[in-house]
Amino acid sequence: LDFLSYVGGLPGFSHLRLLFVGLGRLLQRTGLLSLVLPVADLLLLTPLRLLGFLAPPPRESAAEAAARFTAEFEELHGETHPRFFRGSCSEALSRARREAKFCLVYLHSAAHPAAASTCDELIANALFAAFVDENFVFWVADDATADGRAVRQALRPRELPTLVVLAQAEGAGRGRGAQALAQVAGVRLRDVDGTVAALSETLQTWAPLLEEAREELTARAVDRAIIQEQASEYERALAEDQAREEAEVAAAAAAEEAERAAAEAAEAAEAEAAGA
Repeated sequence: LDFLSYVGGLPGFSHLRLLFVGLGRLLQRTGLLSLVLPVADLLLLTPLRLLGFLAPPPRESAAEAAARFTAEFEELHGETHPRFFRGSCSEALSRARREAKFCLVYLHSAAHPAAASTCDELIANALFAAFVDENFVFWVADDATADGRAVRQALRPRELPTLVVLAQAEGAGRGRGAQALAQVAGVRLRDVDGTVAALSETLQTWAPLLEEAREELTARAVDRAIIQEQASEYERALAEDQAREEAEVAAAAAAEEAERAAAEAAEAAEAEAAGA
């Protein structure tokens, strides 16, 4: 604290502080922070935040990050693209398993020289988009997000940009754990037909996994249908029992009322006979 007070009192420090504050705001507003490498963030921006020159960046959810990436992509490359999954990688894996599909991960770094051409020539290609939407859940591992950097570090691709086919690992509940089945990377991504062919070959190679997932989904659907049918039968039986009990109560009440009316009629007749 004494050191900061001393530094703050140095001549020209206030001007320097204003310069850093203005620079930090400019970087945040223009989105250039997404291009700064993690090392630069660690060596430059983190000390500036600790000194109070930069406000801490707002925490962005996986869905918000996907929505931001979608908006930026469509602004630069158009609205033709696969459906970008709005959630985390683990959520995308879970969705893929529920739909008996694989998860196709696109490792993206805006700072990479081939990123723009890959987006223009492949991701924004109508044939590629239709093929991916039919066969995969598509998730973008954007280097500008913590989740994207973590997935890239876990997959350790040989080069960027890269497409990786992922399947949820056996026994990995709730999306935890994934198995990389294939990669298409680098210059190969410039050939749309070749990329689609490579992904199709992966689907054929790992078809037993998908068939197993479909059988599991079918079995679960059958189990749910049986449970629902049993619940419906129980509710019907319960309703029938309740209706029968209500009918018996009503019949008993009617019989009791008839018996009481008959007794009153008999007493009235006796009284009339006695008076005569």
